[in-house]
Amino acid sequence: MRKFGLIGKKLGHSYSALIHSKFADYEYDLIETNEEDLEAWIKSEEYGGFNVTIPYKKTVMQYCDELSEAAKKIGAVNTIVKTADGIIKGYNTDYYGFQYLIEATEIDPMGKKCLVLGSGGASLTVQAVLTDMGAEEVIVVSRGGAVNYENVHDVAGDAQIIVNATPVGMYPDNDRIPLKPSSFPQCEGALDLIYNPNKTKFVLDAMAADIPASGGLKMLVAQAKEACEIFTGIEIEHEALENVHDEVRRETLNLVLIGMPGAGKTTLGREMAENMGREFLDVDDMIIEHEGMSIPEIFQSKGESYFRKVETEMLEKACIKSGVVIAAGGGIVKTKKNYFIIKQNATICWIKRDLDKLETEGRPISQSMPVEKIYEERKDLYAKWSDYFINNNEGRD
Repeated sequence: MRKFGLIGKKLGHSYSALIHSKFADYEYDLIETNEEDLEAWIKSEEYGGFNVTIPYKKTVMQYCDELSEAAKKIGAVNTIVKTADGIIKGYNTDYYGFQYLIEATEIDPMGKKCLVLGSGGASLTVQAVLTDMGAEEVIVVSRGGAVNYENVHDVAGDAQIIVNATPVGMYPDNDRIPLKPSSFPQCEGALDLIYNPNKTKFVLDAMAADIPASGGLKMLVAQAKEACEIFTGIEIEHEALENVHDEVRRETLNLVLIGMPGAGKTTLGREMAENMGREFLDVDDMIIEHEGMSIPEIFQSKGESYFRKVETEMLEKACIKSGVVIAAGGGIVKTKKNYFIIKQNATICWIKRDLDKLETEGRPISQSMPVEKIYEERKDLYAKWSDYFINNNEGRD
């Protein structure tokens, strides 16, 4: 069985090996390389083909003996296969992937003014798909282009669809955003090709403004399906695409537990992590290790505002991971920023427990004011933040 792989400069964020393992049983490697070594990798007899990602989608074209019509038209290659007689063929399966993402998100570019952020290989694909789907105008925004991030609102403030085809906001730089879809009054659709995190700040900004939006996981899985078909010569059922997407999303999203102090988040979190075969992280434990003192000692010596600052820092450190279970502190909902940190890549579960059953020992806030008052201050936030809840009145502390 021939080996395949993904070629790129930085691949710590990649889910490609996981996705290909669900479509087929060939070996699939992540190959981080510099541009100087690209040709050697592509011509290596060890591999039967590759996917190609940032920043090499245009560069690899020079090493292909043949190009598919889509690759020629777009000017970018993201899939390479080597035939038995040594011919290197270049394809663009991103076209199929992005088209699938648009259709699945039910965003219609027909007759619309569209903004594409970035001018690399992924941008070329997005431009081609939008044009083929009937967009009235496709405007490319880049740092050094005629339309850039300083003048974009003047030139295209009436944009209706915005697509981020840059790596800005990608793991591990989750806190970055190229621009805010919410700042475009007529925006009716926002798509981000980034899939890790599941929801970038770009996507979350759009969602907060009730603009239909999606990250790039559907695109990634769809293009991988077509690449796998090229690698193996075997057609894959459309249903398999949807199933693989759902599986990958479920496996890579974090599970974050919120709720009152003493509700049992840590105990339940450890049980869930063990049952799911996942890593478990407790934000309070991370704070204690970072500060070298207990939480009551932090409150006493440095105050609650300092504690909340460190809490947010440790939450960011935990949430940058994928597919882990995280127990968050009871007051995590007091800091608005924390919601966006969590929701980038997580499902949130509210652990509920009757107030008279809460364990308050060693919990500074619970000891400084009645738990009833704390609950009244936080209950609406717990409800608003959570995707679902678990009733934990069965004795787990």
